[in-house]
Amino acid sequence: MARIRVMAVILLLPLLLIGCWNAREIDNLLYVNALGVDYVDNKFEVYAQMLNFSTIAKQEAGGERSASGVAIAKGSGDSFVSALFSLYPTNQAQMTWSHIRSLVLSVLKRPLLDQVIDELDRFYEFRYTIWTYVTKEPLMDILTPKQVFNQPAIYSQLSNPQDIHKQNSAIYPMKLFQFVSKRDEPNKVVYLPMISINKKTWSENNKPLPQLKTTGACMLQNKEVKGCWPRSELLGLRWIDEHTNRSLLTVKKGKQPLANLVLQKPKVKIQPLLRDNQVTFQIDVELLGFIPLYHHISPVREIEKEAAKKIEEEIRGLYEKGRKQQMDTLQLGHTLYRKYPQEWKRMQQNETLPLNPSSLEAVNVKVTIFDGGISKVKQER
Repeated sequence: MARIRVMAVILLLPLLLIGCWNAREIDNLLYVNALGVDYVDNKFEVYAQMLNFSTIAKQEAGGERSASGVAIAKGSGDSFVSALFSLYPTNQAQMTWSHIRSLVLSVLKRPLLDQVIDELDRFYEFRYTIWTYVTKEPLMDILTPKQVFNQPAIYSQLSNPQDIHKQNSAIYPMKLFQFVSKRDEPNKVVYLPMISINKKTWSENNKPLPQLKTTGACMLQNKEVKGCWPRSELLGLRWIDEHTNRSLLTVKKGKQPLANLVLQKPKVKIQPLLRDNQVTFQIDVELLGFIPLYHHISPVREIEKEAAKKIEEEIRGLYEKGRKQQMDTLQLGHTLYRKYPQEWKRMQQNETLPLNPSSLEAVNVKVTIFDGGISKVKQER
C-alpha cells in the first residue's frame, strides 16, 4: 500500500511543475505606452500609442537600431469607456493597459475630466503612477514624434520627464496620483504641464526633427480650469517649488549683465501672519548656486544681492498675475487652510481665500554662491 502511495505521488509531481497556463509571448500582445484623450463634437476621442517591445529589447541587447515601432489606434464614443471599447474590434492581438507610462489630456472641464479619472480608477490595469500632461495640439502629433537616432519612445520626454527636469527645472512633471490628490485640495492650484511640438531646434540628416517640449502649464483651482500660461509667465514658480533641482538665472544690475547663475534646490517657507482678524503672508526662500559665466567681474555679494532681487520680482510677478485672474498662484490660501483651518473657514469665499495687493507682505530671498566654477575666478565677496 505504501508503495502505491509513493508511485501516486511520483506520478503527480510533474503536474505540480507545470505552470504559466495562460502565459503569452511578448510578441503576441499589444502594449499601450501612452493614452491621449480629447472631446470633439460631443464625443470622446482616445488615442492609444502602442510600442513594439521586441524591437526595444533587441536594441537594449546591443542589436541594430531600427525604426522605433510606434502605432496609434484611434477610437471614439459617447463616453470615455465606449471610446476605449471602440478600439477592440480592429485589434489583431490582445491589448494590455498595464504598461501605460503617460496620459495626455486635451480636455480639462470638470464633468468630462471626472469621467476619465473615474474610469482610470475603476479598471484594474490602469495605474496612478502614469505621467500626466495637457496639450492644445493635435494628439496624433504629440504621440508620433520621431526620436533622435531612432531611440525607443519609452525614452522620450513624454514617458521619462524626470531626467530632463533634473537638468533644467521649470515645471515639475506630475503623475496622475499627484494630480488627483492636489486637484481635490481646497484652494490649491495645480500646475499641469503643457506639452507641444517644437519643429525648429532639432534636425537629423539636415532635415527638421520635431521634438516634444514643455511649453507651460494649465492651472486648476478647486477643480476648475483657471487658465493656461506659457513658460515665460511662470518663471517665479521654480523658486517656490521644492522639486526644483537646478535652474538658470541671468543677473543684471540695471541693464548691465553681471553673471549667469545656476541655482539649486530652493528651501521655501510660507508663513501666514494673523493680525486684527486679517491675514498676510511672508515667503522665505533660500537658494545655493554657482557661476558658470561672468559677464562683468563683480563682488560676489553684489551678484547675490541682485539675484535675490530678481527672484523676488519673479515671485511677486507670478502672484500679481494670478491675483488679477482670481487665482492663488503661490498657494497662500491653501497654506492658511493647512495651518489655521478655522481662520480659513472664516475668511474664505466660495472655497477660496480673497487676496489683495497687500496680502503678500514680504518675500525674503537669500542667495548663496558657493562656487565660481572650474576657473576659480578670484574676486571679493
